[in-house]
Amino acid sequence: APDQQAKTRILPYSQQAIEECVHLLREGKLVAIPTETVYGLAANATDALACKSIFECKGRPLTDPLIVHVHSQEQALSLIDHDLNHPSLIEIFKALTSAFWPGALTVIMRANLDLIPSLVTAETGFVGLRMPNSKIALELLKVSGLPLAAPSANKFGHVSPSKAEHVYADFHKDSEVAILDGGSCGFGIESTVLKLNFDPLTSQLDMQVLRRGGVSEKGLLDLLISHDFIIKSKIKVTVTSKQHND
Repeated sequence: APDQQAKTRILPYSQQAIEECVHLLREGKLVAIPTETVYGLAANATDALACKSIFECKGRPLTDPLIVHVHSQEQALSLIDHDLNHPSLIEIFKALTSAFWPGALTVIMRANLDLIPSLVTAETGFVGLRMPNSKIALELLKVSGLPLAAPSANKFGHVSPSKAEHVYADFHKDSEVAILDGGSCGFGIESTVLKLNFDPLTSQLDMQVLRRGGVSEKGLLDLLISHDFIIKSKIKVTVTSKQHND
């Protein structure tokens, strides 16, 4: 007989539900979590098999990297490569995340591949990091202590889910997903996705906006141009927009 537990189910938010979700994430299972934008389909970002099941469950191409959600800047810093990312780049990363986290900014950096499976980076070696501005998501991140890889909790190409019921409708037939029900998402704007390119020879920083979202190019530029570190280091900053629709 099929395992009766292996079902998609909705868990109304409570301390007990958080604890159950933490247990499931540690076991390599998938948990749909509310964020301030949409529900995310989350797995332990350091567990390659768990992350592989995100791709399988969504029908998502392996060429699409996963955004990794963290509960603090400190946790994010443990997930990036401190040899391959230039020290100035790490200072810029700190400046941006201090200003805009928690919130709608995803910053792409060279990943610490001792912790982040290459599958999460879509074999690029780069990881996108974000600290969500959602009480429930942050609580789950803090209690679990795990970074969570989480694209939107829908089948690839379907409408993004703003309610637990949307997630259930997409997955209950063929997947095992625990859905942490935090009500309707604020359906805020998607996060701005930013890739930082720094040339130490010319002290030139180019911020590439790969997806426009909640943080504007002007906001990014204003913050950095006025930032002490940038001024002291005489770093020249440009912002380019490279829209791509994966």
